[in-house]
Amino acid sequence: MTPSDPARWRALCLGALALFLVLSAGAALGTLPGDLAVRALVRAHLGSEAGPLFHGVNLGGTWLVLLPATALLFALSPHARRRWWLWCAVLVIAPNIENGWKVLVGRTRPMGPAFGFPSGHATAAAAYVVTALYLLGRTPLGRGGRVAVGAVVVVVLGVGVGAARLALDAHWVSDVVGGWALGAACAAGAAWWDASREAAASAGAAPTAAERLERRTAD
Repeated sequence: MTPSDPARWRALCLGALALFLVLSAGAALGTLPGDLAVRALVRAHLGSEAGPLFHGVNLGGTWLVLLPATALLFALSPHARRRWWLWCAVLVIAPNIENGWKVLVGRTRPMGPAFGFPSGHATAAAAYVVTALYLLGRTPLGRGGRVAVGAVVVVVLGVGVGAARLALDAHWVSDVVGGWALGAACAAGAAWWDASREAAASAGAAPTAAERLERRTAD
């Protein structure tokens, strides 16, 4: 997905939003197909205690990790610094939507009475992952560097945080997928807006047909 293609970011935003709304409707009615099976599978392999690795990876969905990770992203990408307010807004707004949505859906977690849909850790991590993938395409890093950094971000902060929430028995799998969808929709929406503004500016700067003809005639 190229960072300058608004249509692809629009598709990601709307697709993730649609998935989130469908999961929300199902979660409001109770557990979804696969929730119980995935939890049983995780419990069977991990027992009642998750290892220290999962507790560590779980921090990837908190500001303890996401704040310095965002600072690093700003250091790498001049484009990120130019509209720093947009990316900061995404990383703040997505978790706040998640907080309110939990109350609206009202589904409890596997353990305890607290509401769980969508996962806050998964939402915050996904918002950062999609933002990072968009902005990494606008850094001076070579293609190999962008691919390497992007892969680490996706595996550790995307997949890893979601897996940690399941391993810690903090969420149903649909909570995690819902969090991924919400975070991705928010970040892709910002990328869509940013790419659209840039495309419009480029189109406005392009010479008109009359101007091109005039230049050729002058030459």
